Amino acid sequence: MTCSENFNEYFNQIKLIWKKLDNPNRIIPFCTPIILNPKFLIVGTNHSDNFHPNDEDENIRIADLFSNQISTKEHTFLDHHHPFAEGLREVVSEIQKDYKEFKITKEWLGTNRCAIQTNSSGLGDEILKHPEYVDCQKEMDNLLKNFIKLIKPKNVILTGKVACELYYSENKLKDMKCKKLLFGKESKDTFNLIPIWQLSNLWRHDRYDGESFKEKTVKRLKNAIEDGLCEL
Repeated sequence: MTCSENFNEYFNQIKLIWKKLDNPNRIIPFCTPIILNPKFLIVGTNHSDNFHPNDEDENIRIADLFSNQISTKEHTFLDHHHPFAEGLREVVSEIQKDYKEFKITKEWLGTNRCAIQTNSSGLGDEILKHPEYVDCQKEMDNLLKNFIKLIKPKNVILTGKVACELYYSENKLKDMKCKKLLFGKESKDTFNLIPIWQLSNLWRHDRYDGESFKEKTVKRLKNAIEDGLCEL
């Protein structure tokens, strides 16, 4: 099986998993082209219906594209202006003041822990309380971990608590630590796992220490680079 066939198989499997919930919204497996050995894989919660906040026709075109196929050219982190992409670029721009080589390229890939598109309020009771949801999420988590073994990214960034639950059991993001993980039990190769705050909500502040999500995210990524837990 070729790489392209492998990628399409994952695309189709993701669609099949989430179709079980009979949700009328789009199912969007990936929001960037897919390659082997990328520098970064970004994992979020799910896609919101705001790929283009100011142009509904363009918003629909982009969402339909990502829902119908793996994009070969369009790359949401490079090409689009929704809050998640803008938040990522804002964080990267801040880190570039110290690490110029830390920049978004076509070697940054994007997916989500849940592939059902929703409005900006995120996963609601219609999804989370569906009787099939827990089983679908377990199936998706296993598939994502196998996908990571296939493409072998240097770094996996988990954005927000829901995405972080793919690998972490801690209740709070501040307690989650960056670390290296083996791609599999029989592998000697590792990737860096980096849990950060939700990129769409960088303006929010932690009520306990007053720091913004942006400040926390920039600090964590810089520390990961300095500690050898984020390869540039």
